[in-house]
Amino acid sequence: MKILKKIVIVLFSLVVLVGILLGYLTIVEYRPKQQSTTSVKNNQTEVLKLNETYKSLTFNIGYASLGKDEDFVMDGGSKGRTDSKSVMQGYLEGIQNILLGSNSDFYLLQEVDQKSRRSYNENQVLSNAEALGDSYAYTFAYNFKAQFVPFPVSFTDYIGYVESGLQTFSKFKMDEAVRHQFPGEFSWPLRIANLKRAMVVHEYSIEGSDKKFILVNLHMSAYDGDGTLREQEMAYLKAFLNEQKTLGNYVMVGGDFNQTFPEAIGIYPPTQDIWVAYDMETDFLPEGYSFELDLTHPSCRLLNQPYDPLDSNTQYYIIDGFIVSDNISVTDVVNLNHGFLYSDHNPIEITFKLN
Repeated sequence: MKILKKIVIVLFSLVVLVGILLGYLTIVEYRPKQQSTTSVKNNQTEVLKLNETYKSLTFNIGYASLGKDEDFVMDGGSKGRTDSKSVMQGYLEGIQNILLGSNSDFYLLQEVDQKSRRSYNENQVLSNAEALGDSYAYTFAYNFKAQFVPFPVSFTDYIGYVESGLQTFSKFKMDEAVRHQFPGEFSWPLRIANLKRAMVVHEYSIEGSDKKFILVNLHMSAYDGDGTLREQEMAYLKAFLNEQKTLGNYVMVGGDFNQTFPEAIGIYPPTQDIWVAYDMETDFLPEGYSFELDLTHPSCRLLNQPYDPLDSNTQYYIIDGFIVSDNISVTDVVNLNHGFLYSDHNPIEITFKLN
């Protein structure tokens, strides 16, 4: 009886501790507004012009922790972070070299950690800004902010505290940057340790035009089970695109959509059902818009294991790219295929003109 009593006491204590933890995490949960202005750091003075050639790059950098030697617990792997800070820093240096080599006018980056246990508290936002230098304005907005993420179940490898989000760079003056919270959320208690998906809308003046250039950086839902979050997010994005079309603005949306684009359906059939990217609705795009993609290489890989292009268990996706309004002429879209050395995504580069 004494042993049974001790077991009951231990179990009751654990329940109380878990209850206290969930209560605390609920109280301090990140609850963003529907729309909030995002500060522009190091804003530039040069203004965009019509009929000039510009270049933009979108890149999910995977918090510089999902390179070629990594797997991830949510993709069928086991890890929550890299084996050491030096490994993460090596990936980050490689990512920044890709950015510098592109010399784009705009960079749309996703999964950039500002302060997170999973990336050894490296301020990647500041590091990226220092790497690109004073010729770029930049913004940062949260896409994931949580006091404690308990996965994977490990005393050393758990994700823990997370501050991560969307970082955008520009060689041109930003008039305004606004974070838009996507609708929908996970049920409690999953919600308190999960992402708060968003898109950041950057507005630019154009010399000689009363219209604006609207540049959107987004990262949409991935692990939402039946896809209801994606449906709400896509409906929100579609309404936004329609509104901008009515205003006559020049619109470019880039990022990680976490869905297979209509033109890419069937290129990389699922080899397993660990994580299957939903097919985007073929009639999603409003009139006056087009997808701009490079279908010659995958834009993402599954993190079920370290990268091995010869292994049949290696799963690919095309889920990164751009949506562009028809008053923008696109001259080239290129997947900068780096073999997933530094991230589980490849960067996508687009060259364009404002007509």
